[in-house]
Amino acid sequence: MQRGRLAALSEVLARAHALVDDLAATPEAVQIADRPGFLVAQPENDPQPIIERLASAKHLTFVVGAGASMEAGLPSWGNLVRSVLDSLAPASLNYSDRAAWLDAAAESGLLGMAATARALADSDEQLVERVELHVYRGKGPEHFDPGPLTREIAAWKRDYPQIQLATFNYDQLLERALQDLGLDVEAREDNDPEHDGVGVVRHLHGLLTGTPATDAVVLTEGDYAAWPTASWQDDFMRHALEGVCVFLGLSFTDQNLLRWIYGSTATEHIAVLSRQSSPRLSPDVRHELESATRARLRHANVTAYWADFYAELAQLVHEARRRRGPGKPPAPYPKRGQKRALRGRRRCLPLRSLDARQRKVREILAGSLSGVRAALASVGADPTDAVLGLGLWGLDYEQRDVTLWASSDRIHIDLSTVTGVPLAWGSEWVAVEAITQGSVVEWDPGTYASRWRSVRGIPLVWTGSQEGERILVGAATLTTTGPSGNSIFDQAEHLAPGIRKTIDVALHDQLVRFWD
Repeated sequence: MQRGRLAALSEVLARAHALVDDLAATPEAVQIADRPGFLVAQPENDPQPIIERLASAKHLTFVVGAGASMEAGLPSWGNLVRSVLDSLAPASLNYSDRAAWLDAAAESGLLGMAATARALADSDEQLVERVELHVYRGKGPEHFDPGPLTREIAAWKRDYPQIQLATFNYDQLLERALQDLGLDVEAREDNDPEHDGVGVVRHLHGLLTGTPATDAVVLTEGDYAAWPTASWQDDFMRHALEGVCVFLGLSFTDQNLLRWIYGSTATEHIAVLSRQSSPRLSPDVRHELESATRARLRHANVTAYWADFYAELAQLVHEARRRRGPGKPPAPYPKRGQKRALRGRRRCLPLRSLDARQRKVREILAGSLSGVRAALASVGADPTDAVLGLGLWGLDYEQRDVTLWASSDRIHIDLSTVTGVPLAWGSEWVAVEAITQGSVVEWDPGTYASRWRSVRGIPLVWTGSQEGERILVGAATLTTTGPSGNSIFDQAEHLAPGIRKTIDVALHDQLVRFWD
């Protein structure tokens, strides 16, 4: 064997040996200060200046990307492009060759992949049909609801009509959120003036309306190459960048976005990014990557803030809107969150009479499960033989962990045995993921240690009676022994689409009252 190849092989074996050592090592407990959290001030990453900047901006524009739609279950731009190209791949390729073909096509980048898809499509209309099919995962737009970030952006438009909304997304989730707030809405592809009392959303890269013959989207390298000079988008963004733009759900790889921000004046804009999008990075790699990205965006007059979690994005936008409003500035969010967390914990895990209180809470959860069974039966699904469970989890802002406070099938009898699960990026716990993502999460645990084959996590957000309050307090986990994909809930959803959502909302509204 040649010396160079031997050295390379030795290096590979050394890396493999190190990986085995890492797997064998017992992971050390992460110190509380090193755990991710919600709106926690850190060196070079303090949320309060961002909140103040948004709250005081006279001319504010929200510019939204795919991340805001992903929280509703829609694909990322990269996944969308790959799935569209996959659907148009040559039929002569078998499964393994098809995967290799897609990987090779990916070397041309996303714009090149999209251009290849256009070349393989029979027409622009067919390409748009495929795009719409894969944006909505073959289900149609009515199956997707706006997520918490989208709803918080819509609330800004309701409270402060002078702000502007622009999106790179093809969907109309933002319009749906505005309509849910009672606003008249216009989805626009122009820079004409807004009418009073109308919530306008400007689609910078096109809009899917369900009519592929007339819809057009910016997707391929050809679309960017043929971008018209002095377009309405250029004019809109030039004026928007004279004020303050806050970029949400964007990765800053889009050619048009980069051209706009680098060509703008020295006004300081804001990019809110999420660490949860890259959960496996080591602390050192994450720190250096963020430092480099922060420096890169600073050259474009953009200040970067990293939220630890997707759910934090909506909370940050909410805090800025509340700060902008009248009255005394609210206390910092972690302080308000911990105050509410302690109130809920005392109700479920009191220092005295723990056994009696736990039995009472278990009775309440069992009653909620009876309501779930009744809802399933009402749509024709027979829950008689289904084994169901319901858990109530509380978030602790100081400890930065999540704890199972109560369950429908067991009780805590000793507080010393009640331990929390640390907040983390990419947690193996459904309750933690539901809380940190801020949206419903459903998994099959896939472990012999659990009898549950389907676990659905529902984040709980307490709003209380105080105007403008919003605190993420915990999660409910709805479980069944039926396999994911063929559980009693899947059967009910097939019979009555939307029943899961109805159950989620009902459980949320019942269980969040523990924090009143």
